[in-house]
Amino acid sequence: MSEPEVVKRDKEDYVELTRSEMQNHYRTESTKEEKIKPKEHTAKNNVSDFFESKFFSWLYHYFRSRFGPRHDFLNYSMQSDDNGIYKLEKTSTLDKPGISISLVADWATDTNESDRIGSLIESHKPDYSIHLGDIYFVGMKDEIAQNFFNENCSWYRGTSGSFSIIGNHEMYSRGISYFRDLLPTMGVHSKKENKYLGQKTSYFCLENEHWRIISLDTGYNSVGIPIIEYLFKPKHNFHDDIMEWLEGTLDIKNDKRGIIFLTHHQYCSAFEEDYKKAGEQLASLIGDDRNVLWFWGHEHRMAVYGKYKHDKGISAYGRCIGNGGMPVEFKHKIKHSRAKECNLILYDERKYTEIKDIDIGYNGFVILNINGSVLTAEYFDIHNELLLKEMWTADNQTGEIKGKEIELTCKDLTLYAGDINKALV
Repeated sequence: MSEPEVVKRDKEDYVELTRSEMQNHYRTESTKEEKIKPKEHTAKNNVSDFFESKFFSWLYHYFRSRFGPRHDFLNYSMQSDDNGIYKLEKTSTLDKPGISISLVADWATDTNESDRIGSLIESHKPDYSIHLGDIYFVGMKDEIAQNFFNENCSWYRGTSGSFSIIGNHEMYSRGISYFRDLLPTMGVHSKKENKYLGQKTSYFCLENEHWRIISLDTGYNSVGIPIIEYLFKPKHNFHDDIMEWLEGTLDIKNDKRGIIFLTHHQYCSAFEEDYKKAGEQLASLIGDDRNVLWFWGHEHRMAVYGKYKHDKGISAYGRCIGNGGMPVEFKHKIKHSRAKECNLILYDERKYTEIKDIDIGYNGFVILNINGSVLTAEYFDIHNELLLKEMWTADNQTGEIKGKEIELTCKDLTLYAGDINKALV
């Protein structure tokens, strides 16, 4: 008997999705459509159909996935020859100066749209590719395989390295498949061995003599104990091992290179809740007056913030790029008091399509280029249209980063602040 053919997910499967663990597990089961020969309608088959229904499948997988210990948190003390710091290297064939890194968040949906984004990233041939978290719906093994390492998956592996940060959705199944199945297939690429050497943990640093791209894990502590988590919300804070790595191995306080942080969860938001704890933890190491660039996902939209500092947190220029693969719904309306507090500069609220009478926005991704002390960030949409381009420089003697220029190339984006240059000051 031949195996049933599993079809690709439709973007409609993701519309009106909340962050409820229960709902995401139900969507996982309810969207497992298979092309199979219909059964004969006998009494026996009707009974079996009842026990094979989506509800019972959901119930079984929910309890199996949610209850039990999380996967052990992996750190670099477990590694004999790897401290998580990797020198940026150019290996792509594109005749373009500098080293390129693709950033995409909330991409792993296995839809036609995520395939399109994956194909566009491939067309830019980046040296490194980084996913900023959330493998939908719950980061189970088959979902990770469909997005990242099955033969027909659309994840593009950078020629120098391919990495993935953990989000909250991977933790809906306790992070087991993320750590066990995905990370061994990722990491730095060895030309000598012609393979990816494995991503050792959920955090790492890519660096040259002027910049550090520090990718951190806000996902591991983003999901609490089932049922109880509805009463006591998780803090989305860094694991103690990360703090020790930042302070000791990276010596982040004394190192004076420019810093780019990558996380899944947002430091601030003009539309949804923010997660301040990570910013407070970072401030305890580098102070609250050292400016950094910070890219994140989680919110399914593109938004750019000027300099923002929470009372106890660091000073950061925030970039939300959570529009990688999920339908961009505009259900969270702008909160003007928060927009002013967070220093919102612009956001993308263009209508791309419509699903079930719901307006859906544009998916997209970012290409970073680091050429010595100069960093360029280019923002693209699902049509490969360049929306925004910004340039920064870093001083490795003082730790200071400076925004040099910014160009809004798509006039249909919503410029909230009135002046795009406010994104740099």
